Amino acid sequence: MTVRVGADDRAAVLREVRAAFEQYEQALMRHDVEALNAFFLNSARAIRYGLAEQNYGIDAIAAYRRSSPPVHAERRLLRVEVTSLGEDVACVSAEFTDPASAQLGRQTQTWVRTGKGWKIAVAHVSLSQAAR
Repeated sequence: MTVRVGADDRAAVLREVRAAFEQYEQALMRHDVEALNAFFLNSARAIRYGLAEQNYGIDAIAAYRRSSPPVHAERRLLRVEVTSLGEDVACVSAEFTDPASAQLGRQTQTWVRTGKGWKIAVAHVSLSQAAR
């Protein structure tokens, strides 16, 4: 896995967001619904697009999480890129494999700094049309 630091990136932001992303991933693998919900911005404007669902607002995201099955125990991250867009906004783009699919999984998250730490404002999960 790599973390890209470009001329406009801020190294501390990249480290902080990477750490938050890794904690999110650990909660995802444990299927810790409360922890997963806490990573999202507590706002009606938070958005999560999944493979087959569109969740608008933290209430819809939390309801989805309560009813969703856990991810496959053998799901693996292949590549993670973190890019800062300033001191208070960063994007994470990740590729993953899941034994339940022959396709490459992709997820993107826009993280914002809040008074309660880094939170996901927008997330999108999809499968590549190309086989992995």
